[in-house]
Amino acid sequence: MLKLGDLCLDIPLFQAPMAGYTDRAMRHLARRYGPVLTFPGVVLAKVACHRRIVAKLKLAAREDEHPIGIQIMGSLVEEMVEAARNLRGCGYDLVDLNFACPAPKVLRRERGGSILRQPELALDIFRRVREAVDCPVMVKLRAGYDDSEAARDSFWRLCEALATEAVDALVVHGRTVFQRYRGKADWQILAELKRRFPKTTILGSGDIFSAEVIRQRLAETGVDGVTVARGAVGNPWIFRDARAVLTGGAEPPPPDLQEQGATIMEHFEMVAGLSSESRAIHYFRKFYNGYTKYHPERRQVQRALCSSTDKNELFSIVRSWYSAA
Repeated sequence: MLKLGDLCLDIPLFQAPMAGYTDRAMRHLARRYGPVLTFPGVVLAKVACHRRIVAKLKLAAREDEHPIGIQIMGSLVEEMVEAARNLRGCGYDLVDLNFACPAPKVLRRERGGSILRQPELALDIFRRVREAVDCPVMVKLRAGYDDSEAARDSFWRLCEALATEAVDALVVHGRTVFQRYRGKADWQILAELKRRFPKTTILGSGDIFSAEVIRQRLAETGVDGVTVARGAVGNPWIFRDARAVLTGGAEPPPPDLQEQGATIMEHFEMVAGLSSESRAIHYFRKFYNGYTKYHPERRQVQRALCSSTDKNELFSIVRSWYSAA
């Protein structure tokens, strides 16, 4: 089990928030296959601190999505507090504070991972948000801003302060902000975190692409859980496989071609229902790399799917390659 404040998850993993990916459609598929906690994409505090905008953007959690968390990103204390209060009022069960995002446009605005250079600000935001909401509050970090000694020192000081403040969980990606997604995630820093702060819930992030890797990371580092981000894009089966492995069973065989095709079409239908068919065709292309992972003719199928220009053409291609009704 994984305990996050008053939330108890029956397996130690969940789907991480990803801007531009974890919409209602992706969350629906993820929950079907395994995790009991999902997130929308990260929400900017400057947006969520205005109740009218929150209502206009339809950010409220749906009744069939509980438990569901929300990740907030910003650098102004009062905005972060008001955003957390508003989103908690929209039905979210957990608040996650993003001090990790490495996107250049985020760093230019001194949000996300930029805040790792200001540990006192990060700690102040956490304290004020925790006082403002009656739900668990997690903090998402990266393993320092860069590889400098000063950055590592700031990282460890912030982790120690948050552990002392009894943060509900620290979610740490094993790369620095400067690395973005280059190289391999350093999971030894996760193991060291758990050794230093054994009473703090530590969750690891980075390069989680299979159930076996999840099992290995939990065993090797002693962390309390993992978050699945890019490994779930076009691959909702990772949650089914992880649940089987973590509850003592064998990893299930890969989904057959018919199940793969049916899932692709169902996912597309849900995405189109959230916007429009024309927008969905372009938006959905980011999922093809994951969805074709299990197909024996992966490259050819991926090219064919990307060539589709409307729903009918897409579904015809899926049926041709996947023998799906």
